[in-house]
Amino acid sequence: MKRIRNTILTILLLSSYLLFSYYYFNGWWYSSIGTVLILLFSYLIWGKQFRRVTGTKISHTTFHKTVLLAFIMIVASILLIQHIGNRHMTAIQFTNCRNYFHDIFYILNEEIILGAIPLYLLIRKWKINSLLATGGLALFFAAAHFAFYRWIFLQRGTLELTTLTTLFLVAFVRNCLIVLNGHIGYSWALHFGWMMVMFGNRLYHVKTNVSLTEPQRFNMFLGSPEMVSISLILAVVSFIYLTGRDKRIKKINLSE
Repeated sequence: MKRIRNTILTILLLSSYLLFSYYYFNGWWYSSIGTVLILLFSYLIWGKQFRRVTGTKISHTTFHKTVLLAFIMIVASILLIQHIGNRHMTAIQFTNCRNYFHDIFYILNEEIILGAIPLYLLIRKWKINSLLATGGLALFFAAAHFAFYRWIFLQRGTLELTTLTTLFLVAFVRNCLIVLNGHIGYSWALHFGWMMVMFGNRLYHVKTNVSLTEPQRFNMFLGSPEMVSISLILAVVSFIYLTGRDKRIKKINLSE
């Protein structure tokens, strides 16, 4: 009975993410409902451990650091996207608080469902090596973006190899942050700061005033040499920290 119950709750958990995370029919508030439902079903599945599983067990100090990091990331993203956009004669038109409100929770939902929960299951429950888990999940993240934009999403297009490379690298960094810190605070801040600027606003061609499609945004900005380089540096640093942590844990286990 417990297995059947948890299976049903897991289906409801994933359905809550799929149905209430994205901007359907201008429902800017959908994503916040999704967050509530995701946390509710997570609690029903994992009980008092749900905050650890979902990566939402964050101290007050970490929360303040997360907010500060998100602000820094927003400023950095504006400057970087403007820099890359100038090369392609594109500009940013800032929109409204509804879009930004939506981004807060839709990114939170992604960090929980695509980051914290699978990493917890892979590493803690199924005892998969943390480096293999973070890399494998990052590869899945990049491949899923390619498949969805190629065949499923309404705004279809082919993501370029450089774009997929950046997606893999940033997902690897995201996963490492979650594993190293035990929460989604810092990974959410980096993800939100970038996506709020790239997707929460209108990006358009200056000469024609035509908006960029989602695949075009991915290829233009994530596929740029700047983003590939920055992502690679962050991924290398994350790799060093993660392997160092694993070595320390291994030494402690051998000494016991």
